[in-house]
Amino acid sequence: MEKTGSKLTDLPDVELIRLALEQNQAAYIVLYTRYNIGVRNHISKYITQNEDIEDIMLESFQKAFSQIASYNPEYRFSTWLFTIARNTALDHIGRKDREKSNMPTTSISEQMAEIDEIPAPMHNPEEDIIKQQEYDKWLSNIDRLKDDYRTVAKMNLIDNFGYKEIAETLDLPINTVKTKIRRAKEQLMKMMSISDELQ
Repeated sequence: MEKTGSKLTDLPDVELIRLALEQNQAAYIVLYTRYNIGVRNHISKYITQNEDIEDIMLESFQKAFSQIASYNPEYRFSTWLFTIARNTALDHIGRKDREKSNMPTTSISEQMAEIDEIPAPMHNPEEDIIKQQEYDKWLSNIDRLKDDYRTVAKMNLIDNFGYKEIAETLDLPINTVKTKIRRAKEQLMKMMSISDELQ
């Protein structure tokens, strides 16, 4: 049993994963903080555009967190996570290549919907993350975001609008929408961490 006041940041990956499986949202944040730079660097081996790297990094963590129950502790968590990141990057490259050659963009994986083209899939990794955290905290923290971040965060995380639909609704460039959503998510993760520490 953990001692009162023990730091999650001091725990090994296997303990953080155990806590994550018990729906401890702070454990997810520690894992994200511990590996986001490494995942970003790993993705940069395959992708050159900084904005794409950020999107793929977040998507990789969302996939990993939604599938964390399938993680095999016989392997290092970083190896498992980097494999997900690599596959996500390669899938992104495949979609881009097919877009350039005007080929269909949905054949690599039927489970991977084109985020830019549809409002939202019926099921997505973000929904899994939200289910594993206290929904009321997410809502209250989203309400505390600055106006421009709060609007896109609500549309993306609550209403399940895709990038393209948000861009059209708010009359903004799609790259601006992606940046605002990415920054809103980063702020939310920090806010969730602070609210846990205050408990």
